Parts: sequence; structure tokens; C-alpha cells
Amino acid sequence: MPSMSHSLRHLAWANDKLFADLAALPIDALQARYAPAAWPVGQLATHIVGGAEWYCYCLVGSPWTDLTVPTSAEDLGSLRRRLAELDAVLIAQGDLPDELVEFEDEDGPRTALRSTILAQACLHSTEHRAQIACALEVNGFGGVTLDDYDVWAFAAEE
Repeated sequence: MPSMSHSLRHLAWANDKLFADLAALPIDALQARYAPAAWPVGQLATHIVGGAEWYCYCLVGSPWTDLTVPTSAEDLGSLRRRLAELDAVLIAQGDLPDELVEFEDEDGPRTALRSTILAQACLHSTEHRAQIACALEVNGFGGVTLDDYDVWAFAAEE
């Protein structure tokens, strides 16, 4: 079974690849949706970064920022750099012992195992990569093939 550290390195690699691939697409791809009421690709990408900020807040108390939905390749580059910083924090947390961490959310004080938060970080990004790939595909953009982000592709590059 892959270690948490390995899974988090895969997360960081897949996130970086996703944002690089999105920046290479026509800018109107950021408006693609997989369903009429679904978030567009740009909002999903922003949400991936916002989620990483939330997980880092839960683990180390770091504040989150006011993220802006990208409208250009430069905006995607800014989100990509921010996400790389956050993924580095998550990777470092994966090397620590599994224990309850305390944080506060809108419902008040909470606790969760470090491993639970880190696993959710990996799952969250994967879920939204799938939505992005679907939105791009149904709108004729392509450019994001989920097999290119899987653990086999990561192992080949690592």
C-alpha cells in the first residue's frame, strides 16, 4: 500500500500537471461545464486550491486567501504556484505522526486525525480533476485525460 507521503507526492505532481495542462488550453476552456448547473472549469480549478488552503488551515492554522477565478494563463500560473506551496505543506504533514489535530470551522472547534485530513486532500483534488476532464471533454476541448494523472503515470515520471 502506498505510504501517505507517496500519495501526497502524487497529489502535488497531479495538481501541477493539471494546472500546466489547463494553461495550455484556449482560455474559453475555463468556462466549460459538464452540466448546466455545474461549476465551470475555472471555478473548479480555484476550488482545488481553496480546498488545499482549507486542509492546510486545519493542519497548521495557516490562513486562506481570497482566490480569484482564473481568466488567463497567467492567472492559472498564479494558482499553480499557490497550490505548489500548499502541497508542500501537505507533504510535510504526511511525514508527521498520525494524531488528532484541532481546528475551528463554522460550527466551532473540531478534531480530526491528520491522516483523515490528508486523505481527504488527495480525494478532493482527484474528484475535481475528474469533473474538469469531463467538462472539457463534453465541450470538445480535451487536453485533460485522467489516465495521464494516475499513479501509473506518476510512477513512470518518478
